[in-house]
Amino acid sequence: KPPPHWSLLMVLSCQSVAESIAGILARRPVLEPVLKTFQPLLEARASLPAALAPLVREAGLRLPELQPEQAAEGRPLLFEAPLPGLGGLLRQAAESLLPLLMEQEAVAPYADRLRGFFLGGTAADSAPALTALAECVLRGDEMGWEKSAVGMGVPPEVLTFVFDFLLGPALRALADVSLEAGQEAPWDKEGVWKEGYCPVCGSFPSIGYLDRPVFEEKNAFLAGGGGKKRLHCSLCGTDWKFRRGACPACGEEGNGVMEVLRESGNAQGERLEWCTRCKTYCPGVDLRERDTVPDLDVLALGLVHLDMVAAEKKLRPLNPSFWNTF
Repeated sequence: KPPPHWSLLMVLSCQSVAESIAGILARRPVLEPVLKTFQPLLEARASLPAALAPLVREAGLRLPELQPEQAAEGRPLLFEAPLPGLGGLLRQAAESLLPLLMEQEAVAPYADRLRGFFLGGTAADSAPALTALAECVLRGDEMGWEKSAVGMGVPPEVLTFVFDFLLGPALRALADVSLEAGQEAPWDKEGVWKEGYCPVCGSFPSIGYLDRPVFEEKNAFLAGGGGKKRLHCSLCGTDWKFRRGACPACGEEGNGVMEVLRESGNAQGERLEWCTRCKTYCPGVDLRERDTVPDLDVLALGLVHLDMVAAEKKLRPLNPSFWNTF
């Protein structure tokens, strides 16, 4: 929930995973088989950053400081940063989430191989391999990733699905510990970060949103009438400001670049934003049209009906996932 010194013009309630799923199913009961299947996993992932935070503090881990020249070149904070201690966090994440992940139909056939890689031996023994896997993700090393998957005997897409669930909470814990609650994130100051991918880990967003009006006497940067666009990272959950008329994928901006598709009737702010130039899309929500703020990772999954519309229009998802590739 928002820090206690935040004062919202409208009192908002940040929903839990369960509350968000219940709200989606009240409107779209057809999604119950999918959402209920993933609910235990989504709940476990959502609670994990808080559990990992003490380990982050004990290890003295923090995000690197954002340098203006680094931001100007579009380099995320963790692109080439040393990652000491991350392997231990990933081991803890695997102990919590891997049993739930191995219950998924696509993952179950590879359960023994995944268990051996992530949980075999001691934590100290497994840390280097887990850190190396994280470096492949954060540095965009596709060849290294493919090599790791082949060596593990697991299809790359299955390994991606599993590892994203483990790496995301570890990075979220790192960011939560590094940033003082209620303070403006360094990548949002003076528009220093202009990219459509995450300033922390470099991943594309799973969903975008238009924010609600806020006001805080002691923090002038929080004052505003709402409607500013933010993107939500598909991996680490970081939010960052982005230009409303620009495409996160190709960077084109201006009149006629971005189109918005909304449902007729009460859509509760749900929308599909797509680029007329590169034909990529990202689902979104206008929070000014809602009384509550849903869990954005859950909502991204709950907007699969918009993904289906996008597929019919021959659009490509900005962040391909198991629910939006048909």
